[in-house]
Amino acid sequence: MKKILLGIIALGAVSCNSNDDEPSQNQNNIIGIWKIQSKTTISGTNQTTVLGQEVIDDCKKQSTYEFRNDGKYYLNDYNSIGTNCQKSTATVDYTYNQTEQKINISGSISTVLESTTSKLVILTPDNYDYNSDGVNDYIKYTFYK
Repeated sequence: MKKILLGIIALGAVSCNSNDDEPSQNQNNIIGIWKIQSKTTISGTNQTTVLGQEVIDDCKKQSTYEFRNDGKYYLNDYNSIGTNCQKSTATVDYTYNQTEQKINISGSISTVLESTTSKLVILTPDNYDYNSDGVNDYIKYTFYK
């Protein structure tokens, strides 16, 4: 699941543009530093039913997810461990297929649902069945600049 999260988080980078509400038109629009806004668990059966939403705490809000032009994804991930806020870092390769709206971060493939210069929403498969319906569910991440 951590690999999937890494891959999904990597999707969070979109470059600044003159119009923050315009949809992305080229691969360079994913370039930049993103911050997580929300993490939502979605049913794998229909990929729309919301099963739950995680509260993003002050520690996690410090995290950054950066896509660079050189095909590298840089993750600075903060997580609450007990009363401590611990940072972990990673640098991995990524590719983005604009036509198919798919991003591949270190072998984990996610779907880009929405991409503007200030917002990125990705849907990634999870290896867990949260609602016990026999189908693995998805995680939807929303990032902002």
